[in-house]
Amino acid sequence: MIKRKYLFLIVDGNNHKIRDIAKFISQFQSNKRSLVSWLGNTATEIENQLREYINKQPRPFLQVALDDSGAIRGFLGIVFSDTNTVRLLGPYVTEIESEWDEISEELFRKILEKYKLWKNVSLRVAFTRKNNHLNKFCKAHGFIQYNAERTLMLEKHEWQRKESVTDDYSTGLVEIRPYRDADFSDFLNMHPKGAYFNAYYIVQNLNDIHHLIIASIGVRIVGYAYYEDFKADGFTEICFLNVLKSEQNKRIGTKLIKKAIEDSFPKSEIKKIQISVRLENTAAFCLYQRFGFKEVVTYFAYELKF
Repeated sequence: MIKRKYLFLIVDGNNHKIRDIAKFISQFQSNKRSLVSWLGNTATEIENQLREYINKQPRPFLQVALDDSGAIRGFLGIVFSDTNTVRLLGPYVTEIESEWDEISEELFRKILEKYKLWKNVSLRVAFTRKNNHLNKFCKAHGFIQYNAERTLMLEKHEWQRKESVTDDYSTGLVEIRPYRDADFSDFLNMHPKGAYFNAYYIVQNLNDIHHLIIASIGVRIVGYAYYEDFKADGFTEICFLNVLKSEQNKRIGTKLIKKAIEDSFPKSEIKKIQISVRLENTAAFCLYQRFGFKEVVTYFAYELKF
């Protein structure tokens, strides 16, 4: 039994509270036994992500479990990727007095209660194999594994060594250029449905840290890459890389990756680049390895459908 009484509160975006939550989460993100996907590693990065969710997401719901001294002992949040896909941020719970199960269950119950009218919605979470608590939690609630992805990292010094090996990627008439408004229809059709950032969200938030580049042959869009700079944490993340099936194996993806790297590393704040690839996509994995990317962690993604 829990010896203290816990309060469950919806976070309202108060600056002090969000910073405290980010610090609480960061201690779990540095350990593969408690690591969860879709949030960063450092307190600064997580704080920025939570603020963006609160300010831009239509229905974020963040909860903390507080003990009677006001200290955070648990966190669970959700954000909507689209109207039918919800991402679980956590649960993150301290292991003091074996309270993980009870706190996580109560946090989850509060979420289900708030959205009890959910229909045709997928609830998703991703974590490492070593996260035994969350693995047990998902099994208990009927989550089914739907994906597994490697997270790869390219260090700036590794790129400088590899650049001379990867500098000749002739692809005929393919042009790599920034996104234009006229590209949206083709981009929308190519972008995966149910992705954690939908096409509308991406194009509405393009700026000097959110980048979308297009591969085109004449007026036809054949591929794209979307990447974000996390300057405070020293890295760029390539979030999406897609090429039309009819145009694959023509080094178009290679040109997109190379352009993203060349755009990112000249920025003094960027020291590394991150990308994810499905576990079964060995061809893409080998391509990224040729650029110098190295595997740092593998996430297993689970889904619960309502």
